[in-house]
Amino acid sequence: MHAFFKDERRNIAMEHVKAFSRPVAVWVGFFNLLTCLLVLGGIYWILQIVSAELRGLMQTAPAAPQIARLAQWSGTALKFFWTALAPAALLFFIFLTFLTWAILRSVFKRRLRVAAAQRPAAAAAASKEDAARQSGDMNKRIFLHLIAVLQKEGRLLDFFSENLAQYNDSQIGAAVRSIHENCKKAIDKYLSPKAVLDQNEGDEISVSHDFDPNALKLVGNVTGRPPFQGVVRHRGWRALKIDMPMLSGQQDPWIIAPAEIEIR
Repeated sequence: MHAFFKDERRNIAMEHVKAFSRPVAVWVGFFNLLTCLLVLGGIYWILQIVSAELRGLMQTAPAAPQIARLAQWSGTALKFFWTALAPAALLFFIFLTFLTWAILRSVFKRRLRVAAAQRPAAAAAASKEDAARQSGDMNKRIFLHLIAVLQKEGRLLDFFSENLAQYNDSQIGAAVRSIHENCKKAIDKYLSPKAVLDQNEGDEISVSHDFDPNALKLVGNVTGRPPFQGVVRHRGWRALKIDMPMLSGQQDPWIIAPAEIEIR
């Protein structure tokens, strides 16, 4: 599969190179042809002027050998200009056109290859960042969802937000008993918690050398290597199951519990 996508990217890159090469070849050829015609026209015009001036000088000073040689050379150049010099110059500009086109095509192909190699890396980095962000958002939603379940089943947040100073102990005890019962039912329903240790708090316990550090937290005078002798200070909790209700599809995941309005 990786080789297939690699070949596919190479084919796409070659199509881009071909699409770039044609117009570049046309424009480079047109520019070089125009330059060739201008250069040939300029040289031919200069040769005509020089040849005419030399002929005039020969008439005024026919015995000067240098002027005679220059006049002969300019005449020969004009005679063979369109049959020899112009075709040679045209071939040179054709070669220059091909060389320029090949260099531009090679540079474009190299840059396209570099861009194609960087694009998957950038896409992978962006995908990894997006996955990390989504994972973080999901963890936050799950945490809020657990609080929402405890609020729905036992009105836990209502109890925490209440000002207990205005109630006496008997009223608080009755409210706590109801909240405790409902929240315990919700926890048992979705998590079914069980104590990590069977011993009671205050019982002595021996910690073996291969103990699970995730299940046992050592506190107090922890020195040396296990086995250790200690006292149970907290039995710990483990979940026998995780049966969380479905996350709601509401627009705002930060709403723990919607406000309730009775319509009259």
